[in-house]
Amino acid sequence: MPTLIADILSRGTATIAGLILFAITTVSLMRTIIVPRALRSVVADAVSKAVTLTGWGIARLRREYVKRDAVMAWAGPSILLLQLITWLLLYLLSYGLLLYGISGQSLGDSLRQAGSSLFTLGFADTNTGEQTIIDFIAAATGPIVIALMIGFLPTIYGSYLNRETAVTDISVSTGEPAWGPEMLSRHALSGNIEGIGPDFRTWADLSARMRMSHTMYPVLIWVRSSRAFRHYLVSLLAMLDAAALLVSLTQTLDRRPAFGLLIQGGQTFEVLYAVAAHRRSWRSRLPFIGKNLPSPEAEQKVESRLPGWNRKIIAVEMASDQDALNGLGADAVAALSLRERDGITLPREEFDKAVDLLRKSGFPIERDLDEAWNQFTAARSRYEYAAYALCELLDATPAPWSGPRRVPTPTVWPNRALDTIPAALEILNEDTGSDQDTSTPPTDVSPTLDTPEGT
Repeated sequence: MPTLIADILSRGTATIAGLILFAITTVSLMRTIIVPRALRSVVADAVSKAVTLTGWGIARLRREYVKRDAVMAWAGPSILLLQLITWLLLYLLSYGLLLYGISGQSLGDSLRQAGSSLFTLGFADTNTGEQTIIDFIAAATGPIVIALMIGFLPTIYGSYLNRETAVTDISVSTGEPAWGPEMLSRHALSGNIEGIGPDFRTWADLSARMRMSHTMYPVLIWVRSSRAFRHYLVSLLAMLDAAALLVSLTQTLDRRPAFGLLIQGGQTFEVLYAVAAHRRSWRSRLPFIGKNLPSPEAEQKVESRLPGWNRKIIAVEMASDQDALNGLGADAVAALSLRERDGITLPREEFDKAVDLLRKSGFPIERDLDEAWNQFTAARSRYEYAAYALCELLDATPAPWSGPRRVPTPTVWPNRALDTIPAALEILNEDTGSDQDTSTPPTDVSPTLDTPEGT
């Protein structure tokens, strides 16, 4: 009798556990792939965390950035593959527990029968009608999960290709790795300052699309560029720095595209920080308290602002910022608010060196530098902390003005177009037989700047 009771209890418990596991796996699959919302999944998050921690544990053993990048390049694709394998294994276990609960066979035979049905192999026999129903459902589940994943991959890589096309395109202007002052310098040297506005508009649109795609499908955050010295976060940061410099240093150029990019790009960094980089407190992890009893309202406002130009534009920016932050966790918003009020960590001397580079490139400097610095810090304070946290988390390319890395890494500087002017003049003289440049060069291009130190 005790043996019979124990068997009944074990099979009843297995049936309940199988139903719960089936529900958890199905909800995870739907939240990750099917429902078009920025929803989190415990199963998908656990897989992502396991892969990234493993990858980082291997990568940090390598001091050279290129070798670390080669390791972390596997993280995103590995997450996708292991999520599929995890869902299939969880379905296998759930169907095995259900079959064990309603049949008289052992757990091993039940798992064997579940695998035969789930993967449509058909080598296991069915004894009862109840088992046949479960086998039919399992036989439908396996192909459905695989088909959903196959359909999911083009969506992921479509978003990835759109992002990387923009990153590759802008690298001609920003250098590799990307750096904001270099972008303005190259546009000025090429006499194409009016082309900066369209680039800003393109990246404002890309920022909005990235904010949507990378929150709906967080695995995209971990999918790296095809080259070690390109990274989408570094490129976006460089574009925002270029926009901040333009609105801070000029008065006559059209600054509306730059303001649009600062709004869109700043919100993208804030949202991605909340999704991937913010470390939630224990309080926010509680099922009820963390979601329904957020921090006080005063702590949820990010008090960032754009440089003073037009109070109506600033009002629009403040309202749109609050709209974007409404859906974020209260802890993340409070952390952003605290850090953004602290200002920026980029030293003033780095700003002055960048201004010197722009002046020698022929870029218009139309403001007093002290005033320009105040305007620049106001603009950069709204994205610097989130950008640095993300670059550190993902071990992005150690570009200038992109913050520290978990493994101390020397800053990699792009080739500066201003420094190559003497070599370009020599080539021009050889081709034309003249010692005069056919274009109008910027003033005072003979001195070259020392490579700035630090990150």
